[in-house]
Amino acid sequence: MTSSKVKKGIVGLAVVVLAIITMAFIGSGFSVSASAATHGASQQHTPGEFSVERDVAWRTVDDIVLTLDAYVPRGNARDRAAVVLVHGGAWQGGDKQELAPQGEALAAMGYVAISVSYRLAPTHPFPAAIEDVQAAVAWLRSPPQVQHYGIDPRRIGALGGSAGGHLAAMLGTLGRGPLDSDTRVAAVVTWSALTDLNTVPAPGFGTELYGCASSACPDIAAAASPITYVDASDAPMLLVNATDDPITHLDQATEMNSRLQHAGVDHELLVVPGTGHSTELAPAAWNETVKYLEDHLAPRHGSGRQPRR
Repeated sequence: MTSSKVKKGIVGLAVVVLAIITMAFIGSGFSVSASAATHGASQQHTPGEFSVERDVAWRTVDDIVLTLDAYVPRGNARDRAAVVLVHGGAWQGGDKQELAPQGEALAAMGYVAISVSYRLAPTHPFPAAIEDVQAAVAWLRSPPQVQHYGIDPRRIGALGGSAGGHLAAMLGTLGRGPLDSDTRVAAVVTWSALTDLNTVPAPGFGTELYGCASSACPDIAAAASPITYVDASDAPMLLVNATDDPITHLDQATEMNSRLQHAGVDHELLVVPGTGHSTELAPAAWNETVKYLEDHLAPRHGSGRQPRR
């Protein structure tokens, strides 16, 4: 039986306050800057634990070469779980290096992590970014990459923040069938994800993402919303959101939580006190994020050992 657990995140250590969001979400986008030292994933790694393949060209579409950074544990294992990392930036900006601290930490734990770039709005509106993230999963699951990175293609998860959280949630809800094939993923963690684009209380929202305001094209907004696709076949999902996030209001997570519960999908909701957004939540959310990925990307019988914690 599936149950929903709402957990109040409490940070015992002082959290460094990051840059205040000064740009409006609509039109101009936003940026979240944080040094590696403020990320929950930041830690001292032993030299040789992992290597980083930077700017790997993995997809060419619309004459754009998309690249990724791969964080790969050392050794010749052939049973590793993998995590696709999806950066934020209001679908209009951001960079794959935003989640570098998380990629490094996951690789040090035995995961292969790939942080992907995707086509950006408004030049490339919906559904371009979603198509790219789905293509990244298919690319990682292809035999050459399975061999190269030593992964178990049945155990691929996704982690994203803000717009990247929205895209990760789309990965978890789109499609039907087994979670270990095609573009499907076995687990999703979102930090500050918009899940219902028709309920964002901002005038003109969606104009940059899909060319019209949500109020003027609710059908398109629904098509771009993870909540639209929730059904019993969806990937397990951990939703993380701050109580007073000024960009992604908490009701985005609580409504998605309710919808997943109604559909019988394995899920959790972690509510973090304060106004943190996306990677600002890492100090409070990292341990729960890792636990959720480990719980749902554990090897099947005969597939080898779990990544170490």
